[in-house]
Amino acid sequence: MTFDDMKWPQDADLDEKFAAKTLKSRLGRFQMSQDVRRRCGNFGIGDGEFVEWASKFAQSVMDGNNERLVPKDLVPLLIRSRLEGLDNLILSQFFAFLERDAPHVVKDMKYLREITDLRFPHEWTLGARTMKRRIIMHVGPTNSGKTYHALERLKNCKSGVYCSPLRLLAHEVYMRMMAAGVSCGLLTGEDRRYPDYSLQDVKPVGYTSTGTPITQVTSCTIEMLPVKLFDVAVIDEIQMISDKQRGWAWTSALLSLRARELHLCGEPSAVPLVKRICEMMDEEVEVREYSRLGELEVSSRSLEGSWKNIRAGDCVVVFSRAEIYGIKNTIEKKTGMRCAVIYGSLPPESRVKQAALFNDPNSDYDVLVASDAVGMGINLSINRVVFTTLEKFDGESVRPISVSQTRQIGGRAGRFNSGVSVGTVTTMQPSDIRALQSSMGTMPPSLDAAGIKPTTSMIEMFSHQFPDVSFSQLWSMFRDIASVDDQYFMCSFDDQESVAREIEKLPLTVSERYQLIYAPVNARDPIVKQCLQTYAAAIAYKRECNIMDVVSLPLGIPTNRETIQIFEQWHRGITLYTWLS
Repeated sequence: MTFDDMKWPQDADLDEKFAAKTLKSRLGRFQMSQDVRRRCGNFGIGDGEFVEWASKFAQSVMDGNNERLVPKDLVPLLIRSRLEGLDNLILSQFFAFLERDAPHVVKDMKYLREITDLRFPHEWTLGARTMKRRIIMHVGPTNSGKTYHALERLKNCKSGVYCSPLRLLAHEVYMRMMAAGVSCGLLTGEDRRYPDYSLQDVKPVGYTSTGTPITQVTSCTIEMLPVKLFDVAVIDEIQMISDKQRGWAWTSALLSLRARELHLCGEPSAVPLVKRICEMMDEEVEVREYSRLGELEVSSRSLEGSWKNIRAGDCVVVFSRAEIYGIKNTIEKKTGMRCAVIYGSLPPESRVKQAALFNDPNSDYDVLVASDAVGMGINLSINRVVFTTLEKFDGESVRPISVSQTRQIGGRAGRFNSGVSVGTVTTMQPSDIRALQSSMGTMPPSLDAAGIKPTTSMIEMFSHQFPDVSFSQLWSMFRDIASVDDQYFMCSFDDQESVAREIEKLPLTVSERYQLIYAPVNARDPIVKQCLQTYAAAIAYKRECNIMDVVSLPLGIPTNRETIQIFEQWHRGITLYTWLS
């Protein structure tokens, strides 16, 4: 059996032995890969030189002479970034090997390594390092009240900010603050709202010299964090600092947020990493631990594969968007109960309405069919979580979902104050029960590194060295050669490279391209891709773009999955327009 035929283990079972086999396999692939040769060729390394030195490098690694490629130390990287992260590390270490043992092969690389040095991100901004911050971590499982306590502190401050992982959650906190009489603004890429001072008890904390009301709290998505001084700041879901796509936003907030009091909410797995990063800035971290509010029971029996065993109050978790509506229709047909649906690409406004239908005991919607998007965000009155599977396609292959994700989704059952005394977690298939019990009974492994991304100025400086190289290729080259400290990793560029290719031929500046590639775009959606190209062209040629000239919605109400997806894509196209406006 080859490595590629091996089943990828659950992250809690990924050990040094598996890492050693994986390293050996990927080193073999590294030496044979045409893609790797192309990437080395970008820096003037010829085929003959590559063959000679790649073999010596691989042997050196297998002999234990590379301290960054040691199997036991690769376990956290494989859990976080899987093969992509390992492959990128192998190439980066190959360049370091050449600099040491064959400098004549990479004679022009020294300066490039200097301008792509990302080892000290805590030194990129001075703001937070010029003040003494009190940092408090609120950690515990889902439904433990950790975020509640941080938000209570936020309510009573003079100026504060809440940093959310989701637009939906930012909106929920905005509404919660307003309901509590706190003047709160909303700031996301697509939506900006001022406090509604027509509401009773909602009053500004003061006025500017021009008479503009001063807002007490801002609820924002973390990527939209305002650059200003706050008394109190709350960063939610701090464990997302290790997310391979978006982790950079949490790292940036942790390193640069200027707040006298900084509250971090999330899983205990983030504590050691956050402490190490804060120590680099001579800051201490106070940790407050919370226990779950209400009981959570992991069932010893599945639903035996029968949809007839679904009952009112169930949340059926599906990891394929394409299957959600099919399962919804099956449950309604087999049980006579109506189903609400929640998934990531459903517009936030629709998710709120679907959640309200499910939460309302007087509605006809008794069951919720949801993707893993149910793991974070809006409060839901779930009695029982039912996993249809414990595997998910990750863009490369079908692999087990992580311990962290299993526990976070499963923990949504029996939410405190939902009227359910004991929450239950189970599976649809009997074959998944043991894996579920193992994951729910295992603490997620500690996070090993925080995500970062290069700044605009770094990319601009790098681009000057390769004026004839396309922007999408430039990103790949920057990633390949950059130096990163053990405490950090470069977030995945895959999505950004896809977007960069779509706008490659337009006469845009590096700064404009940088902004566009980090816009909320799924380049795999044809309608969204069409919108992206139209908006980017308007920016490039400095011309007005009217949204009504771009959008062409189908007539009538969508009646099947295909037409629903068309409406969803147009919604994302409109969202992109507001984000860029």
